[in-house]
Amino acid sequence: METIAPDSVLTVRLATAEDIPRLVAMGRRFRSETSYSKYLGENPERMAELGAILLAKDGLLVLERDGEAVGMLGFILHSHFISGELVAGEVFWWVEPEHRGDGLKLLEETKRRAKIAGAKYLHMIAPTERVARLYRHLGYEFVESTHQINL
Repeated sequence: METIAPDSVLTVRLATAEDIPRLVAMGRRFRSETSYSKYLGENPERMAELGAILLAKDGLLVLERDGEAVGMLGFILHSHFISGELVAGEVFWWVEPEHRGDGLKLLEETKRRAKIAGAKYLHMIAPTERVARLYRHLGYEFVESTHQINL
């Protein structure tokens, strides 16, 4: 595990177009090192397109440590399918394993931005029980789960 200097600088900011290649690299690692590798095909071009879409809607945040992108959180604002209320929904959240302790800063900034935009709720994805426990610990409530079958 990497030792982080006590005077290192940690920031969360909106992504820029220049960040997309690094974010795609993190996205590929995310896909390959999680259960998503079983369910999602490898498509870095689509990841870059998604990054550009989220970027255009101010829904792509970057976690930087000393100027290097070490995490990302993508979200969308949308009208809820049933209620019509404005909702912020996670698309992905990834922090490089050696920087996981800093990842909550991305979540807090997402909550802040979603609230300013007028969202009533923030929906986060819990692909594992470990992530679900983290959300419960942070005060999130269980709403539903998703199941999939190959067609």
